[in-house]
Amino acid sequence: MSRIVIIGFGSAGYAALMSARKEDPKAEIIIIDPKKQDLLHPCGLPYALEGKVDPACLTQDIHLDRMKVEKISGRAEAINPAKKIITVVSGEGSLEVPYDRCLICPGSRALVPPIPGASSLLGKGLFTLTNKEDLDILMLHVKTAKEAVVIGAGAIGLETAVALKAHLDKVTVIEMQDRVLPGVLDPDMATGATDALANEKVSLMTGTAVDEIQGTDCVTGVVVSGEEVKADLVVLSAGFAPLTELAESAGLETSARGIKVNERMETSASDIYAAGDCAATVSVIDQKEIGAKLATSAYRQGIVAGTVLAGGEASYRGSAGTFVTTIGSLEVAGTGFTASEAKERGLDAAAGKIKTYQLPEYFPGGDDIQIKVMVDKKSRRIIGGQALGKSGAPSRINLLSMAIEFGITLDDFTRTEMAYCPAVSEVDDPLMKACDFALRRLKR
Repeated sequence: MSRIVIIGFGSAGYAALMSARKEDPKAEIIIIDPKKQDLLHPCGLPYALEGKVDPACLTQDIHLDRMKVEKISGRAEAINPAKKIITVVSGEGSLEVPYDRCLICPGSRALVPPIPGASSLLGKGLFTLTNKEDLDILMLHVKTAKEAVVIGAGAIGLETAVALKAHLDKVTVIEMQDRVLPGVLDPDMATGATDALANEKVSLMTGTAVDEIQGTDCVTGVVVSGEEVKADLVVLSAGFAPLTELAESAGLETSARGIKVNERMETSASDIYAAGDCAATVSVIDQKEIGAKLATSAYRQGIVAGTVLAGGEASYRGSAGTFVTTIGSLEVAGTGFTASEAKERGLDAAAGKIKTYQLPEYFPGGDDIQIKVMVDKKSRRIIGGQALGKSGAPSRINLLSMAIEFGITLDDFTRTEMAYCPAVSEVDDPLMKACDFALRRLKR
């Protein structure tokens, strides 16, 4: 009977546990994790802050004992690959946990950029939003705060900004790059997301960095390009760094994006695996590393890792970076490469884009949807997609994600027969219209 130890219990750890248990019902499985509850659903944190979700529902106990799984409430401090021993520190002291196979999946931590004032004001009006403790603190502060600044216009930053605006008089988002969601949207598509943010009465400053976070005992504002923006609450949403310290101390190979793994999620050390945000993820398009840190990718990696840990066969070919968020009532979705990312990776891409009604003109209640499809001119493979609309954006992007995963060409994809009903879509679906424009570009 094999002894499997899983370090960290987020999306990857949970998926690995379930897959390992299915593959080998008799395997001895041990979870090492410091959380009081078994699971935390971090993607729901901004919505709990806004008031749409009960914060108590974000944590969950799944009764590991009933699954005959042992949980050690502590933090893994070291791994000895030669002796196959993990050193764990808990409230009861230090202990050594032997393993046959080990999975590292502690996730990532919020980045605190080297902005003057950031380190000294962290916890004094300056916060991140990554766990239940962060949420509890922010919910207390919004009761007395008046003005807030969110640094970073990624998904969590925008979701947090909209959540804060439900409580505060003024919220400003500051983004270094020239647009919101820069890793997902091209500039021509980002305007729709910017408009949605304005509809939520959230101010936006792009193409500029925060020079300083002001305050002594508490935050009083930020300085942006010499201009002072007053705030008594600042939320950092400047990205995440993979937690690789445990792997590095064990001598495992890492990169700036995480622990190096192969398609079986194996690290450079025998019988040690890694998955989730701590692992370096590659693009399914070109097998080069990407910076995507998504729950969906972590879950898929965890399935593969758990299967292999328990003696089965599985492989992870990479991520398409498929993504969706909401800004108020607007759904924003994307997959694969943006135009700039495709160019950086040496691809010559063509794009097809359309903005149209989802329903026939004669049918009432239709909303706009905007879709962009990216195609590699040489191989004619679909390599990216972006969509914005009040409904239907993620379903179209999911189709493009599948096309990317399986290397489908635009020519073959346009043979897809889409479901039609005038209350749902046009007979010539907006996605197919965008693909048709891309085909015309390829013929030029």
